Amino acid sequence: MLAKERVGKLLKVSGMLDQIIADNLGWVPYTQLANLTGRPTISLPLHWTATGLPLGVRFVGRLGADGALLQLAAQLEQACPWFHRYADLDPRLAQPHESDQPPG
Repeated sequence: MLAKERVGKLLKVSGMLDQIIADNLGWVPYTQLANLTGRPTISLPLHWTATGLPLGVRFVGRLGADGALLQLAAQLEQACPWFHRYADLDPRLAQPHESDQPPG
């Protein structure tokens, strides 16, 4: 136990702890935080740019609330369907689409 305390103090005093945090959380700070705390998250495509690229909105639930996030996703997709939307990143896969309305 004493060794752990000394190592922790050494990391803090030397600035190594701050560097470790910056190196690990700097790239994707929001996903890492949820992963470290064990909270469920979901990213939903709720907005599209003028060029058709989806922008995701991330929702974080309380511990064990995976089902609530899935219910939220189902309700949002029902209100504003996105299954039929896609980004035209590869011209070989592009299909003409007249509107943002789902087929059928």
